Amino acid sequence: MIVHGGPTGQFFRSFDPYAQFLVDRGFVVLEPNIRGSTGYGVEFRDMNRYDWGGADLEDVAAGAEYLKSLPFVDPDRLGVFGGSYGGYMTLMQVVKKPDLWKAGVAWVGISDLLRLYEKSMEHFKYFLRWHLGDPEENAALWQERSAINYAGNLKAKLLLVHGVNDPRCPVEQSRLFRDRLVELGYKEGRDFEYVELGEEGHGSSDIAHKVRTYTLLADFMARNL
Repeated sequence: MIVHGGPTGQFFRSFDPYAQFLVDRGFVVLEPNIRGSTGYGVEFRDMNRYDWGGADLEDVAAGAEYLKSLPFVDPDRLGVFGGSYGGYMTLMQVVKKPDLWKAGVAWVGISDLLRLYEKSMEHFKYFLRWHLGDPEENAALWQERSAINYAGNLKAKLLLVHGVNDPRCPVEQSRLFRDRLVELGYKEGRDFEYVELGEEGHGSSDIAHKVRTYTLLADFMARNL
């Protein structure tokens, strides 16, 4: 399962190098346009406002249940991957739906929404307020929908990948989740893996970076699914 970024992004019926790279290696890939995606009207786009990690989380889980129903899919070997908001959703899936997934890869993901807001530039703060409301007035929601507060539920093998120069989702977001896992007794290298990419920002910027990211993803999934 690949979850797109945004959340106001969209998967199209077009070439996707991530999906193709995985399919070439024998994986079945589903790319859902869950609520919050663009391309289906304003009402659908706004369905997850004030509800990140809520009904959109259930949409991804419903996609996983669909995959489990397919005769050519092993229902005990499901993995979830995404970057940015997709990385946020990956972390939320593995801690809120821990029995559903065997592996997850969170790429430039978000683990602590309040900390993200504190560290964000003003235009990103506006974006977050638009989606989740005021962080003080809605503090309970911001806390409830942050994966770091449920890290102890993790059962899937997890790979965290982050560029240290990311201005949108700072590398601190992955570091915080890694450190929380260690505090809870999880072992790096056994229960989870952690990779920082020194020269990258919010995503892979050239073909060499992209190939490296694809290889990390495919290798991790091959070893853990």
